[in-house]
Amino acid sequence: MIYLSLALLLLGTVTALNLVLILAVIRRLRRHEEERKQPHRSLEGFGNLPSGPPVGEPLPALTGVALDGSTVTSDALRGREAALTFLSTDCSACVAAAGDLPEFARRTGMDVDQMVVVIAGDQETARSMAAPLVGVARVLLEESSGPLTTGYAIKAAPTTVMVDPDGTVTYAEAGTHPVLDQLPA
Repeated sequence: MIYLSLALLLLGTVTALNLVLILAVIRRLRRHEEERKQPHRSLEGFGNLPSGPPVGEPLPALTGVALDGSTVTSDALRGREAALTFLSTDCSACVAAAGDLPEFARRTGMDVDQMVVVIAGDQETARSMAAPLVGVARVLLEESSGPLTTGYAIKAAPTTVMVDPDGTVTYAEAGTHPVLDQLPA
């Protein structure tokens, strides 16, 4: 009889310990779910993260050779609205942003001479990211933290910089598609 009592006591203790552990796991999962629903502190305001040259300032100098062999300069962008998009091969959101650029061009009516895309990082990956942009934008490739990314004060990718016909920056923010959401369908 004593063995049966000890076995029941041991079983009861293990069951109680199991219940305590399960409740702790449930509590932790609930806390984790609440934290997941809240914006991450490092990404708060990411849709409005200033990145790029200051709004109201002239567009910084830009000179480069696009993948199609054409020369791209900041002076060539004057006279019409223009958009510059800075992407990185290390950024998963940049792939989605690159996919939005043809739609952006359609909605804004911008042609290939008004849109410039700078892709920084691994050259092979950059070329594959640039493939869908043929005929949509002039694409420039550079190494990570290259002269264009640094000269334009790009703090995060993707970054969109909009320029008015006078060459003045009218918009410069990071985000997956900050301008596209504001355009009419």
